[in-house]
Amino acid sequence: MIWDYKETEYKKQAKADPIWHLERLINYGLNGEKINKELLKKYLPQLKIPENRKNFLELLLWNKPF
Repeated sequence: MIWDYKETEYKKQAKADPIWHLERLINYGLNGEKINKELLKKYLPQLKIPENRKNFLELLLWNKPF
């Protein structure tokens, strides 16, 4: 997942911008990392991810039908 960033730059960016980090985890794979449920709940409406993934995450988090 860090193919386009140096590891230190990636970690710095991920810490500074949780929305960016969540988008990268969802779009490019987790690689063994877990998504923080509370951060996902907080930022899900702001994430720029495909609509079908957003609907699936809403279903998992809130049992919300789509």
